[in-house]
Amino acid sequence: MDTFPKINSSEYSDLTNVIKWFILLRWVAACGVCITLIVIQTVFGYVLPYALLYTLNGILLLVNTGYAFYFFRLKNRNLLRREIQFFLHIQICSDYIILFLLLYFSGFLSNPFSYFFVFHIMLTSYIFASAVTYRYIFILTALFLLVTAGEYFSFLPHYALSAPDSGAYRELIPQRVIGLTSTLVISAYLTTTIKARLEEKGRKTEIELNKYKDLDNIKSNFILQVTHELRGPIAALKGYHEMILKGITGKISGHTSRTLLKADHRTANLLNIIDEMIDYAYMQSGSRLKNKTSALNAADSITYNLEMYEHMAQEKQINIRTTCPRDLYIKGSRDLLNIIIGNLLTNAIKYSPERSTIILNGEKMEHMAHILVKDQGMGMKADELDSIFEEFYRTRAAREIEKDGTGLGLPIVKRAVQSLDGKISVYSEEGRGSSFHVYLPLATKPQKE
Repeated sequence: MDTFPKINSSEYSDLTNVIKWFILLRWVAACGVCITLIVIQTVFGYVLPYALLYTLNGILLLVNTGYAFYFFRLKNRNLLRREIQFFLHIQICSDYIILFLLLYFSGFLSNPFSYFFVFHIMLTSYIFASAVTYRYIFILTALFLLVTAGEYFSFLPHYALSAPDSGAYRELIPQRVIGLTSTLVISAYLTTTIKARLEEKGRKTEIELNKYKDLDNIKSNFILQVTHELRGPIAALKGYHEMILKGITGKISGHTSRTLLKADHRTANLLNIIDEMIDYAYMQSGSRLKNKTSALNAADSITYNLEMYEHMAQEKQINIRTTCPRDLYIKGSRDLLNIIIGNLLTNAIKYSPERSTIILNGEKMEHMAHILVKDQGMGMKADELDSIFEEFYRTRAAREIEKDGTGLGLPIVKRAVQSLDGKISVYSEEGRGSSFHVYLPLATKPQKE
């Protein structure tokens, strides 16, 4: 059974960051205490038990050194949830004790630094649940009241922060203790209330986001189903166009041939749009991105896509130069890799002038595979590069070259690259072509191919 109250926090990383900041702030606090003691001793000449105060500050430094050694060296910031829970409680308790003793021996309620407890209470409220925070408040308030009563009835000595006690401090004890304790309670109440409301809003937001994700998945599945249904008839229609143009159904006139060529071109554009919509729906559907990864031969994938789009390059008499080592293997999904290479290659062909050259290379770069697609096309303006990976965005030059288009090609590529834990970057200059660089994780060569 867990003997420690549960921490009201959802993220493990948040808790480890809190510990790191606690340790850092404690170093700052210790330095601040040391400087303050030196100033009030040398400048103001207050009569205080400085040896004891310096000793307490030394204990703070020593304790924090132990915390830092335990957290950074022994555990290497890798604490279990229960260990974080225990470690935070120990730190909070030690901070309260040392701060309380420092304040008591340096004027107690007359010391303006007594309100530092408000800061500690706010931190406690952030880390722990409300019930835990109020336990600390109760213990702290009871301690304040006991020591204050001891000073008021002269059971405990008062270490005056200024001149010897003239009685004014004793008269103001009730007001000061009420002011401090009420401030602590109010601070705890406000912090825990605000945190509870934020968490409630966070839960409601998460519920709404899940609803939108469900609707988005339904939309993606609908698009995927509809586009699949549309693709079959349109692909068949394009096939009939090609059969007629080749003369399989009989001889046709030149005018009919020119008309059919226009229809075939429009049908090909429509097929391209449908394919992009299918890829878009495929990438938008989160469940479909959980593909089983395997070691893929980059050279084979490049060759496959070259064969797929060879006819597009031949129509414009574009020369595609490619180099890729046979031992280059990429960790990923074959479908996603083909989406990446295929989209980048078709874009390069589409927006390159006739008789130009396209470079499609694969190479090893440290721990990543580097795929380069470089063209001599129209390029892009510098202010357009930030938007080309946005959905449905098309540059002005692209719209002039091809009126039909969805603007989904590059967003699909980026989504596919990210799904494979890779990165993509682009370098382009207007009128001088574009270079797309894709970096994907390397894989070891499979034993059997």
